[in-house]
Amino acid sequence: MSRRRSPAAASAVLALAAAAGLAACSRSKPPAAPEASASRPDAARVDAARVIDAASPTPSAAPATPPPGPDACFDCHPDQADGYAATGMGHTLYRPDARPPIENFAADAATVTHPVSGLVYRAYVDDAGVWWQEETKPGTAHRRRVKVEYVVGSGNHTRSYFGIVEGELVQLPLTWYSHRRIWDMSPGYEGAGNLRFDRPVKPQCVFCHNDLSPARAGTLAGYEAPFAEGMTCTRCHGDGTQHVANRRAGRGPTDGAPDPWILDPGRLDPVGQLRLCQQCHLPGEARVLLEGQRWDRYDPRTPLEDFMSIYVFAEDGGREFGIAGHGKRLALSACFKGSGGRLSCTTCHDPHKLDEAKSRYTGCLTCHKVEDCGDAHGNREDKDCARCHMRSGGTSDIPHVTFTDHFIRARPDAPEGAERPTTTQLVDVLAPTRKGDTAARAAVREGMAHAHLWRFQGHDVHGPIAREKLTAALATRPDRGDAWFELAQLHEAAGDLAGADRAHAEAAKRDPDAVVPLLDWAEVLERMGRLDDAERVLRQAIAKRADYRQAWGNLGNVLQRLGRYADAEAAYARADALAPHEPITAGNRGYNAMQMGDLEAAAKHFQAAVDRDPTSASAVFNLGVLVARKGDQAGAQRFFERALELDAAFAPARWMRARGRLAAGDVVGARADLERMVRDAPRRVDGWIELARLHHRQGDRGAAFETVQRGLLAMPGHPMLMQAMQQLQAGAAP
Repeated sequence: MSRRRSPAAASAVLALAAAAGLAACSRSKPPAAPEASASRPDAARVDAARVIDAASPTPSAAPATPPPGPDACFDCHPDQADGYAATGMGHTLYRPDARPPIENFAADAATVTHPVSGLVYRAYVDDAGVWWQEETKPGTAHRRRVKVEYVVGSGNHTRSYFGIVEGELVQLPLTWYSHRRIWDMSPGYEGAGNLRFDRPVKPQCVFCHNDLSPARAGTLAGYEAPFAEGMTCTRCHGDGTQHVANRRAGRGPTDGAPDPWILDPGRLDPVGQLRLCQQCHLPGEARVLLEGQRWDRYDPRTPLEDFMSIYVFAEDGGREFGIAGHGKRLALSACFKGSGGRLSCTTCHDPHKLDEAKSRYTGCLTCHKVEDCGDAHGNREDKDCARCHMRSGGTSDIPHVTFTDHFIRARPDAPEGAERPTTTQLVDVLAPTRKGDTAARAAVREGMAHAHLWRFQGHDVHGPIAREKLTAALATRPDRGDAWFELAQLHEAAGDLAGADRAHAEAAKRDPDAVVPLLDWAEVLERMGRLDDAERVLRQAIAKRADYRQAWGNLGNVLQRLGRYADAEAAYARADALAPHEPITAGNRGYNAMQMGDLEAAAKHFQAAVDRDPTSASAVFNLGVLVARKGDQAGAQRFFERALELDAAFAPARWMRARGRLAAGDVVGARADLERMVRDAPRRVDGWIELARLHHRQGDRGAAFETVQRGLLAMPGHPMLMQAMQQLQAGAAP
């Protein structure tokens, strides 16, 4: 994930959190066999090797033009096309004016206050019929709005919304929850992790909410036009362009042979049918693509196990169930385990029909008899089996919804074991049907899965595991640039900047077209003091993507540290022009102006940062730095206090307040601030150095030694801490 940073102590790190899920997930299943196969009930099934032959299109190739939509399928399959259009899956993503609104846009109903930041969000439709989501901060002039470009979700449970910011697709903060008929924060936005208008909708996120659109090179969430609108027949039957052309020309296979230009799921064995549904209905704990695959290029004629690995915790029988976790929960069921591979989603669900009776009862009769339940249970032929044997309730990942747990049991309310497994062992559930895999490739993917749990889901325990596994696996199989990038992130987090640099270099060599990882590499080089190299890498990123404002902003940081203030201002100005809403860029420009002695310009830029985001501790802190520069230490402390009120963990303000307290003779308060700083930001070297100096100044050399040692545990081998240790050993202050 790329980061925009302010230089030195003037601002904080900005990290865009990646998110793997969205609020609106359809409960409908992918399409089953088309009408042609229904007329051939005795057609031979094939195994998961599929129906691809030498004449078939390359499954991973992106189509030059969008494949034919449902209208083309309707000509020959009207019942399936009409039935599918009525399902939730048939309405996964669309323009706001494509379907009647179900939301309540009354001002009192469509206004939500974020519980942590105090920001107020409002969904509304303007006089021209354009949908918006707006952010304001009471008591300030702050107002920012983003247009709703797409609605996501059928509305059976939720409707979420996408907008476009800086040319990339983002999820918007408010979601409509249909069951309770309320607006509330989108999942993941509720607490301190409010992503506001900065949550990128990456190809991995789009994968289960839309047909696939080619990703724009060098972006996290940019897409080539035209962007697909909705999940069509293509997702389960493949690109039908040639199939339709052949049929219209009167050509096609004879004697019941499979058509190599279209996938008929009815010809697949139950495992193959199950895999088709699992592309979206088995999210697992982590998903890792196989070598050479891309999230924006998938053809269902490729077996799912040849496209990705899906990892779950070993022996995970926890009671949590997610809104898209049908496949994982079904696999826990005795029915599934005892079916010998015969039980699949289509045993109970016909995805071409809305809430069909088969899913209520007759699917169970494939294996069970009516009398199995007995009269004592109130059984009768029109009874809904799911009502008694599949629990209905809230999900673990999406608030305000009620969903059906697909863990089938005699007594669904019985205890299921621990909430979460205590093991860190991951299992690739698709591995048993994968052919031609190697242990070396599997080891790389497993290491990446642990890295994803650490980086995206905050499971810190998986960080060291990922680092160990990737280091060993890449020594044997070094050809995956994305795996080297994960290892670089792990090295950097562990304080091993040299290791991070080497891993980034390997990532760039293996994946020369990647742009976003170059920003992380440049940051590592900057932290190592290799500013010329950092500039070189950032200019490489800009050469690949000239509109990358984060690269321009980070280049400004490096140029400012090199003392090239005019060049830095030019880079910052370019970043500001690309994203005039971004507060960090304004803060950076202010800091740069202050370095040049232009305090008037600095004040203008710092105030602009506050105006752009009145909740930003960084922006308020920068005003304190400016006031301190003017000699008003008491006034500066008030700004630092205000910054800490906005974010108690904001390390630069904690550091500067500690220095101010120390200058005023408040040693106890300064020590408390520095101890809090190293606890909240253990990889900020200035906190450790300042605390060690304080101890040394008070004559406690033992505490000074201990502080530097603690810092080295957080950042092994850091040159400044190593130098401080040498100075202490020589009897000097660090």
